[in-house]
Amino acid sequence: MNTKEKKILCIEDDESNYLLMKRLLKNSDFELIQVEDGLKGLELVKKEAFVLILIDVNIAGLNGYETATRLKMLKNTIPVVALTANKIDRAKERALISGCDGFINKPFNPLTFPKLINEYINGRKDKITNSERMIEAMILNNQAIVCHMEEQIRELKRANQELKELDKMKSRFISLVSHELRTPLSPIVGYLSVLLADTTNFSEREKRILNIIFKSSKRLERLLNNLFTLNLLEQDESLICREEVQLDTLISDLIEDFFLILQKRHLSCDFICEKAIPKIFCDETKIERVFFALLENAVKYTDDGGKISVYLNYPSRYILKKYDLSPNDYVEIIFEDSGIGIPENQLNAIFEKFVELSDIDRHHTSSDGFLGGGAGIGLSLCKGIVKEHKGFIWAENRRSHNGSRFYVILPLENSN
Repeated sequence: MNTKEKKILCIEDDESNYLLMKRLLKNSDFELIQVEDGLKGLELVKKEAFVLILIDVNIAGLNGYETATRLKMLKNTIPVVALTANKIDRAKERALISGCDGFINKPFNPLTFPKLINEYINGRKDKITNSERMIEAMILNNQAIVCHMEEQIRELKRANQELKELDKMKSRFISLVSHELRTPLSPIVGYLSVLLADTTNFSEREKRILNIIFKSSKRLERLLNNLFTLNLLEQDESLICREEVQLDTLISDLIEDFFLILQKRHLSCDFICEKAIPKIFCDETKIERVFFALLENAVKYTDDGGKISVYLNYPSRYILKKYDLSPNDYVEIIFEDSGIGIPENQLNAIFEKFVELSDIDRHHTSSDGFLGGGAGIGLSLCKGIVKEHKGFIWAENRRSHNGSRFYVILPLENSN
């Protein structure tokens, strides 16, 4: 074994003890590596090779006894030695029944410490010779584990309650801010509409400025509406106003609204609808928001000159494959692009609130530029609205080409 392979892991949260052990082993061939808690130690053992593991049994969190048991489950061949100044409560016996191969008392004896380390590395195993002491140690160990578990459960319940309270505060804040910002924004958008209705007295430069202001105001209005709707969905207070909707007309009109953006970015957008599509009962305004967000998403993550396709199918082809439900009861809409795709580990996370795939350090808020950032609420809102309609939404990467596919499946009729 060469020097680089002879690593000793020291799970010890007391820096002075670690430095002392390092000093006592300075003339040996061993490299002593310190971590402060059991979880970090477990992660390091998965990645690196060690000839010995030293554990302070009183480390915080996952204590030394529990860490030793887990270590032996991971790497049964690595000797584990407990370290403690505790000479009561059957500390040595508890360490051995937890899986440790040996036990070294603190404070360390400078003369015997290096010798003990070599012995444990070369196969020394301490044993409990007194059966009564073993039984007492097992009982004590089981009691300690149960008490520790109870303590952790109480802490988790307390933390969970705090998170719930914080979530309520967040929801109230979003609701208040959305309302307060929408109030002054409404007359701004309204008066801009009035000005743009008759631009005969404006120069071309003034018209261009007014259009930019109006476009930015509408974008801000859409963001606030999305925040407000998402907040209502989370509180189960969203109002769904269902009516008969012709989806092919809705999608065609939406793509037409994107014409200038698609032209500017040299993007093609095909709408494929092979058969007559029955009307569905849904909230047209909210479903339009879903389609708008998915089309805007496709535009943002597709390179200039790329291709976007929107498929509208009935009966649904994927509802049977994925959920084993009747195809005749559902219509499906697929947004496909030739863009950069989605990291595999993010396919589910993208539907969570405030998840943004682009690099925040390079974040720009363009609504139509390549890799333009957003607030990270669009897909979460889509998920909430589709779920409210008792539908399904998910994302996949295209198998044989670059890009991604977003699936939306909606029932023809929704029960209240």
